Amino acid sequence: MGVVAEDRVRSLVGHRFPGARYRIDAAAELELREVAGAAPAEGDTAHPLMVFLVAQGGIGIDLDSLFALCHAGTADGVMLGEWSVEQRAPLRIGAEYLVRGGIDDVVRKSGARAGVFDIVTMGLDVLGDGDPEPYARVRTSFVFPRRPR
Repeated sequence: MGVVAEDRVRSLVGHRFPGARYRIDAAAELELREVAGAAPAEGDTAHPLMVFLVAQGGIGIDLDSLFALCHAGTADGVMLGEWSVEQRAPLRIGAEYLVRGGIDDVVRKSGARAGVFDIVTMGLDVLGDGDPEPYARVRTSFVFPRRPR
């Protein structure tokens, strides 16, 4: 999509995602363990990486829609930036979680080689039924190159 006015991208700060419920499927959790080279689950405790999939999968929109919201498309070379997790309790295989959150920050940067790009950071809470405290807080950033076309 090329260079987008900085104020247009900054206006996304405070945007809230619709959120959705996400159930940890046993087969998907097993696949994640196989890809990560991890040992089988102990009881119903999900692999710690599952929190990233729950958070991303539970924002209520797909990646194409997230990119469009941020004035980009899949052909623009969007990259995953950083992500961090504060996890209060392990997630459980078969359990359903609600994800709530939105866009917390947008930073415009420019580099000699990279050109202009935006870093969009999302803050997401993974909640269980009836539990007022989130099981996890996930911060994820995406890097949006703003190359002129």
